[in-house]
Formats: sequence, structure tokens, C-alpha cells
Amino acid sequence: MNSKNYGKIFFISVLLILSIFQVVPDLVIADDHKTNKRHYKRYENSKEHRIYDDHDRRRVKKDDEGNETTGQTAAWLLVTANLTIAFSILMKGASRFLPLDPQTKSSFKSFNQLQKKHLMRFHYVLNPVALGIAFFHFLLSSCRSSSLPEWGLIMVTVMVFLGLILKFKLSPKGMRKSVYRLHTASASFLIMILLLVVGHLLVD
Repeated sequence: MNSKNYGKIFFISVLLILSIFQVVPDLVIADDHKTNKRHYKRYENSKEHRIYDDHDRRRVKKDDEGNETTGQTAAWLLVTANLTIAFSILMKGASRFLPLDPQTKSSFKSFNQLQKKHLMRFHYVLNPVALGIAFFHFLLSSCRSSSLPEWGLIMVTVMVFLGLILKFKLSPKGMRKSVYRLHTASASFLIMILLLVVGHLLVD
């Protein structure tokens, strides 16, 4: 690879890191799920307004409340663990959809193989840890506004277990190819991220 190709890859990689570490975690860890303030403001200004006692206020707050510490920890671990996957999707997408010359595409492929070689070890270790913390986050939180966070947790669980099955070759030989395709599909990864992000935004 020449210096020009290295420059292109480095620039795209920096953009990806900034977007993941500054945008995605801020959305995913929005776990102090507060009830819609505009709704209560209109209610307080209406004739039907009444003063809630302490028991009612605690109950309303509990209906939509997340544990911020476990949410942040799980989010950052998921981002770190799946950084290599995000890189891979970006590299493959750039090679497929951008009008690049063959040499640049080859450079992208080489860079993708290199980063996966060094980062995949964190992918297999940190994802199960993140899943465990995410499970405790679910137990310590109460988010009844939307079921999407729960579906996101289910999707994370499925993806982690599929990864462990592939890593330790626990599936029958005839099923390994299907398990691999499901686990490594870009659509599966993107659906998981969308469920987590959109779900947490809805209950914020």
C-alpha cells in the first residue's frame, strides 16, 4: 500500500471511531428514562391537575427509570468489543459502493484483515462480559415505555451465543455455515444496534 491509500484508510477510520465513541454511546446509555415532561406540563396546567403524594411520585418515576452505571458500562464494552465489526462493515461497504480503483480496494481488504487479526480477540472476550452487565442493567432498570430495549437485549444475547458457538465449534458441522452467515451478516449487526439505540431513545 502506498502512503496515499494509507491516508484514505486512516481518515475513514478516524471518522468511524469518532462517530462510534461520541455519538452511539450517548444514544445507547441514555438510561435515566424520564417521563415525558411536556405531558405533565400540559396536565399541570389543566383543570384536572391534582397534586401527587409521595407514593404516586415514586411509582411514576419507577415506571421509567434506568440504572445509569450499568448502562454506561455495558454500552462502552459493546462499542469496544464490536469496533472491529464496525471497521469491517465500513471497509467492505467502501470497497463495494465507492468508485475506487482496484489497488485501493486491495488496500482496504488488507487493512480489514489486519485490524481483524488484532482486534477480534477483544470481540470474543468483551461481548460476553458486556452481555452479563447488560443483563444486570435490565434487572436494575424499569422501562415500560417501549419493549425495544428488551428486544435489543435478546438480539445481543443471540449474537453473543452464536459467536461462542462458532468460537468453540459447538454446532454440528452441517449447521456451522448457517450459524456463521447469521452471526457475521451485516444486517444482524445493524438490527442489533438499531434496536438498542432506537429503543433507548423512545424511553428517554
